[in-house]
Amino acid sequence: MLQRLYYQQKFRHSEFAPLFKAYRGKEYVALDLETTSLNTKQADIVSMGAVLIRENRILASQSFELKVLPTHKLAGDSIKVHRLRHSDLQQGYPIEQALPRLLQFIGPRPIVGYNIAYDQRIINRHCKQLYGFRLLNPLIDVGRMFADKVHVDHVGISPNQDLTHICRSLSIPLSGRHQAIDDAITAAMIYLRLRFGPRPTTAIPKAISA
Repeated sequence: MLQRLYYQQKFRHSEFAPLFKAYRGKEYVALDLETTSLNTKQADIVSMGAVLIRENRILASQSFELKVLPTHKLAGDSIKVHRLRHSDLQQGYPIEQALPRLLQFIGPRPIVGYNIAYDQRIINRHCKQLYGFRLLNPLIDVGRMFADKVHVDHVGISPNQDLTHICRSLSIPLSGRHQAIDDAITAAMIYLRLRFGPRPTTAIPKAISA
């Protein structure tokens, strides 16, 4: 990949050089961000959570969690979702310090998450602004993974990819919703269940009689 080769050359002497190595290991990183909005062009990060997956195990002892100093964009709507107020984030790190630590934790590993393309866009925007690169890590979206694996007999019926529905279908506990580290662990559990467990099924709605 030309972009990878370009980054390998450009950042070969920087702290970010490991990000651009071709990865052939057996670890994954489950990731979740809590942000100030759903607009990827404007949202700021308020907290980060990540955990390592090695083969068929979640390495809970090797997790990553940081809060980020709030900006003026932290407002009522997002606070209602993640319940992190300005006062809760005063001991957080500036994004200039938090982001390199997250990138070091992720390394070149594939990234697992729910709607993970959203998190990637947020990280890429900050990386581009601060360092001049974007992440090249492969992404594994557990919602899409569930949809691909669930059995739907009737053409035209789209699998329900709502996180609550996925967890109920797979008998996975859903706790601490919208807390970055808890959501990262939930994504890791979904990934392992779908990869190593039996194929999930979904009920087909009955036809409505006239």
